[in-house]
Amino acid sequence: MTGRVLLVDDSEIIRSRVRDSLSSMPGVEIVGEATDADSALRGLSDRRPDIVVLDLMLPGGGGTRVLEGMTKANGRPVVIVFTNFPYPEYRTRCAELGADYFFDKTADHERLPELIGRLVNGTAPPA
Repeated sequence: MTGRVLLVDDSEIIRSRVRDSLSSMPGVEIVGEATDADSALRGLSDRRPDIVVLDLMLPGGGGTRVLEGMTKANGRPVVIVFTNFPYPEYRTRCAELGADYFFDKTADHERLPELIGRLVNGTAPPA
């Protein structure tokens, strides 16, 4: 898999932290950033990422709206939900909508670049 990544989060601080942690990784390219559901859906269409790092709480419908929009897209990317709301009901709903991985921003921040690196080099654990 190639590592074209779309970052979707309304927090500039979070996007910056993730961008910084991925920017020096071989095979990973940040192809776009989005701050709300509408710009995320446009980014999916325009940028054709391989991987999407998706926050759930976004203006304009949230991450679940983005997940719903992805089910209709060809060449669906790997989706890593990255949220401050790691509750079972969110995890279940995201899985139902096709999210591949579900990470807690607080507890799993270090795991995110590790997983993306493994996705790019083909050694990622099954979703």
